[in-house]
Amino acid sequence: MPARPGIAEVGLLDAIGAPTAVTLALSGVCGLTAAVLALAGRPGLALLTSAVALLAGWLSVAGLVRKRRTQLTTSLHLHRLEARRAEQVSVLSHEIRTPLAVILGSAELLAEQAPGPLTERQSVFIRRILDNATRMQSLAEQLLMQARIEAGLFEVHPATVDIRALMRSVVEDLAQVTEVPIVLDTLGAPVRAYIDAQLIRQVVTNLIMNAVHSDPHSSRVEVRVVAGDDQVMVSVSDGGTGMTDHQRDRLFRKFSSGQPLGNGTGIGLFISQQLIEMHGGRIFVDTISGKGTTMMFTLPLTGRSRG
Repeated sequence: MPARPGIAEVGLLDAIGAPTAVTLALSGVCGLTAAVLALAGRPGLALLTSAVALLAGWLSVAGLVRKRRTQLTTSLHLHRLEARRAEQVSVLSHEIRTPLAVILGSAELLAEQAPGPLTERQSVFIRRILDNATRMQSLAEQLLMQARIEAGLFEVHPATVDIRALMRSVVEDLAQVTEVPIVLDTLGAPVRAYIDAQLIRQVVTNLIMNAVHSDPHSSRVEVRVVAGDDQVMVSVSDGGTGMTDHQRDRLFRKFSSGQPLGNGTGIGLFISQQLIEMHGGRIFVDTISGKGTTMMFTLPLTGRSRG
């Protein structure tokens, strides 16, 4: 959640409000006038002016307290709305996942021909059911995660992790489920960073599967790990169709897919960007239409995350 700007960034009037600024100025002027009158031997007027200064000061403090109370009330209201929305999405996600699990389980049994042999045409329909149910399950999980991030309910659980070993594990797992070769370039000493391994695994999995889907007939997808002095960069490259300038500009917007023909949910990269930024890193894209795409992200190697 972005930090609230300070007075220097938004200006005094925006920070405390015009009425409060006026009463503060009046209090200062009255205080100075009272001092001058006292020196001039006019104690009665000095006392009256001091009283006005105190009243103006009290009004300014009351204005600040009232403004702060309003800000806190508004902030609390917005937080409750976000939390309620996250809860609603959580319930909806649960209601979606339960029947989807039944659909997937039944379709897998049919695909394995456990109830009996299938015709070729029936097998085609079963594969379509499996593919689309899997996509729906993934979308439900992504929507739930996004709702929890926006509500401030999402937690990161970091630990010291070898990035090279993590990338090897991800590539080995995905190599079992895709026909496109995944080449890993991660030679070198261990690179340890203080990260949430599950979240970074999710980001890399998303980038690799996007690369695979960009061109199923591509020769290969390349994953590289490059360590610097204070950060490590992970890149995923494909030889697919690439993206136009318009697709690239919209790549990290919610529900906007960079894949051709509108493929993809358009939320995976949006979430990936937020997960990387939660770790203090950044995510980039280098693409040329018709020439392929390279997605890159960095993670800081600072303090306890080095060596």
